[in-house]
Amino acid sequence: MVAGRPVTLESIVDDLAEITGRIVWSTVSTTDRLGRPRARIMHPVWEITPASVVGFVGARRTPVKTAHIARSPWVTCTYWSPEHDAAFLDCHVSWAGPESWDRLAAGYDPSTLWPDGPQSPDFAAWELRPYRIQIIRGADVAAGKPSPIWTSSSTTDTVNYPSDVKEQIA
Repeated sequence: MVAGRPVTLESIVDDLAEITGRIVWSTVSTTDRLGRPRARIMHPVWEITPASVVGFVGARRTPVKTAHIARSPWVTCTYWSPEHDAAFLDCHVSWAGPESWDRLAAGYDPSTLWPDGPQSPDFAAWELRPYRIQIIRGADVAAGKPSPIWTSSSTTDTVNYPSDVKEQIA
C-alpha cells in the first residue's frame, strides 16, 4: 500500500461524514491492562464540521470498559465497507453522562436501549475526540494513490501510563 499523505481536517470531513454515515456501525478497540486489544461493535454519533470532529457513543459502564478506559483512555473506531472504503479514527475517550443523550438522539433513538431515558441506571456514554483520522477508498488503493491522514498536534504528546503498565510494556 502507498503511504498516507498529510491533509487538513477541513479537506477530509466530507469523506469522513459520508463513510461514517453510510457504514454507521464501528469496530471500537480498547486495550486491557497488558496492552492487548479488545474490540466491540458500537454506534458512534459524530458531530463533523470543517473545524472539529467529536463523537458520542452510548455505553454501559461494564467492568471491562471501565478498567480499559481507566488504564488507557484511547480507542480506535474503524469503519469498513465491502468496497474497501474505510475510516480510522484514533481518539481520546472520556466518560460522558446524561448530557450526551440529545447528541446520541441526533443519530438514533437511544431509548430502544435505555427505555428510562438518560436517567436509566445503566446509561452512560463515551465522548470521543480524534487525534488522528485516516480515510481509505478502495478505488484509490487500487490506483496506488496515498490515503489522506489528518493528525492533531496532540499526536506528539507524551502518554503518562500508570507505573504497573510502564513495567509491563518496558
